[in-house]
Amino acid sequence: MKSIDRLNKIVILAAILLIVWPSYQALAAVAANTRIVNQATLTYDDGSGTQTATAGVTVTVALVPGPPTLDHPPDASTPYAGPGTNLTFVYTVTAGGNGPDTYTISTAVTGSTNTTGPGASAPATVTLGATITTSGSTVNLLQVPADGNADSSVNGIEVGNTVLVAGQVRTVTAISDPATGIATITLDSPLPAAPAAGVAVYEQQQFNMVVDSGTIVASGTDITVTVDTSVSNSAGSDTDQVVATFTSGSATLVKYVRNLSWAAGNTGGTGAASITLNGTTYDYYSGGVTGRPGDVLQYVLVASNTSSAAVGNSTISDVLPTAYVTFNPDVYAGTGDVIYIDETGTEHQLTQEADSDQATYASGTLTVHVGAGSNSSSGGSIPAGGSVTVAYQVTINP
Repeated sequence: MKSIDRLNKIVILAAILLIVWPSYQALAAVAANTRIVNQATLTYDDGSGTQTATAGVTVTVALVPGPPTLDHPPDASTPYAGPGTNLTFVYTVTAGGNGPDTYTISTAVTGSTNTTGPGASAPATVTLGATITTSGSTVNLLQVPADGNADSSVNGIEVGNTVLVAGQVRTVTAISDPATGIATITLDSPLPAAPAAGVAVYEQQQFNMVVDSGTIVASGTDITVTVDTSVSNSAGSDTDQVVATFTSGSATLVKYVRNLSWAAGNTGGTGAASITLNGTTYDYYSGGVTGRPGDVLQYVLVASNTSSAAVGNSTISDVLPTAYVTFNPDVYAGTGDVIYIDETGTEHQLTQEADSDQATYASGTLTVHVGAGSNSSSGGSIPAGGSVTVAYQVTINP
């Protein structure tokens, strides 16, 4: 009878299995590289006392890819500055899935106007980390499964990374990652609420997509380049389309003259334009003006932007025929050598010396850097529909 009783006890005890789960058993979704340890224990009496036998197995959770998310930056424009002008779009890509994954980036020019040879480029791939919270997280300390390696990276997430948690973007300031058990991710600022178990923690990264303008076909008409950018993995893809506009300005220069030595009614000429200098308005002419030795001529140069885009690096250079005329200094208000009316309509008096203002007269050439931002060494920008004026005087050589 004792043997039968002992056998019954063994059978009953052998039917009792204790399955030991780690503390992250409450997960609604499990992070990749999580180690699920399942251990069973047999307790029995062998006649000499209670004995135990254990058996366990470890299962490592595999990566389940999820499609990435790509943001949608706005269309942008920049002035065309010659073949190969670049315009950069900054994209943010957010991971998907339950662990670190590598995503493929592709770009394609899908349309263009007024250009030949446009292009687009971006990095070929981006690797992003991802994990899933366990129970016990707080507003700024996330608890997640360890990934099997005791280091400073948990499922590809490291200090300094940007992560998306429950719709909130945060920066990682600290990582604690033991080989097994629970790892922690510290955030730079608290979340609105502590995340429950099963909330995804997705890394975000930025990358630059650079659009090349190619070579313009017709100056004065803007270039447009349409580019599709995609980020993908085995689970899917996200695509965005942007239009890069390279503005092309077009400007004209007209030169006028007036003989200041002749009476107002006898200046004569063709192509008259009414121009105000020093508060006085006269007609100036683009042709047909006559003069005698000793006469004083006033030249006026008008640079106009006739397009819908600004033009930059604007400089007016006028080569004087010094065999026939002599540049006259100090003719404006006693000290000014050149009048400059800028793009805002403001009049300035400049000197011919190579100093801090925009004008220089040397070796028979008058150079004036014009437009917004111009200085003594470089030209500036004339806005769309804007104009600038330069005036100076010479005497016809006797």
